[in-house]
Amino acid sequence: MRPGLCPLLLLLMTFGCSGNESKTVQKLPKVRVASTRHLSWGPLMIAQAEGFFREEGVEVEFVPELRTEESLVALATGDIDVRAGPVLAALLSAVAQGAKIRIIASQGYLDPKGCTYYGIVLRPGLDTRGTPRIRRMRVSQDGMSRYMVSRMLAQHNVDLSAIETNRLPESMMAAALESGAIDAVATSEPTLLRMTEIGKLWLSAQETLPDFEWGVLAFSERLAFRERDTGIRFIKGYNRGVARFREGKTARNVAIIAEATAETPEITRAACWPSFRADSRINWESIAEFQAWANVEGLMERTVSRDQVWDSTFVTASASLPTIH
Repeated sequence: MRPGLCPLLLLLMTFGCSGNESKTVQKLPKVRVASTRHLSWGPLMIAQAEGFFREEGVEVEFVPELRTEESLVALATGDIDVRAGPVLAALLSAVAQGAKIRIIASQGYLDPKGCTYYGIVLRPGLDTRGTPRIRRMRVSQDGMSRYMVSRMLAQHNVDLSAIETNRLPESMMAAALESGAIDAVATSEPTLLRMTEIGKLWLSAQETLPDFEWGVLAFSERLAFRERDTGIRFIKGYNRGVARFREGKTARNVAIIAEATAETPEITRAACWPSFRADSRINWESIAEFQAWANVEGLMERTVSRDQVWDSTFVTASASLPTIH
């Protein structure tokens, strides 16, 4: 080998190694999120599709098809890191019993000035004036839905406990309502849109429960306590999804949500979209009212305070966190 080549080769090897190091991709912390094909997951869907989570430094994995009870157990055991959805009496009870899970951010609310996202539709021919005779009704069995429906019915002197309720699958709801097998359906969009093509919208939830907290994001012990920075970065990405969702039914938003919910773009665009606060803060008073009702109904044995279950510092910290990419 000629003199002078060795230093040259060493120099090339040095540059080669430096180049490989610069191309090393840092592995992002993974966050497992229980997901549902539902409009209220819109900001999460948008944040994932647009790469907002990755830009904020987290890798999000959606875990689909978990039932309500399964998602709560998975959150408590750490099998998932984030649970989005309505506040459950079981979630509040778990915190009261020492579970290290916390409510972090809002997942939408019932805007009194907005459209009807959740409502009660009566079967054809049933008079909506006064107090209609409702004998059989389709309503979700989870506590939050029953709370909303009971409050809505009470304004018209109808007692939910006197009605035969069931949890018909969506595929059977339309036929049951049209045939008169059930007298009323309580549901959210876009199913509500389909039901109003058969029956008549009678009650709108936002009129009875203005500013009610529709859903929340809850963190597992890992994000709420041990890996708070990862949790803050997740909320930063989520809030970017909220901001994009609040832009409304743009072509891009409709396309993302239609694909994620397996709905047509036409149905997605025609449906009422839930309202989200720009800062993702929750309305604790509405949760406290639900908790009081759940105690009376025997769904809870102990109550929790705001400080026990809600950690607002993640939302506050995410607002000033710089984006990584």
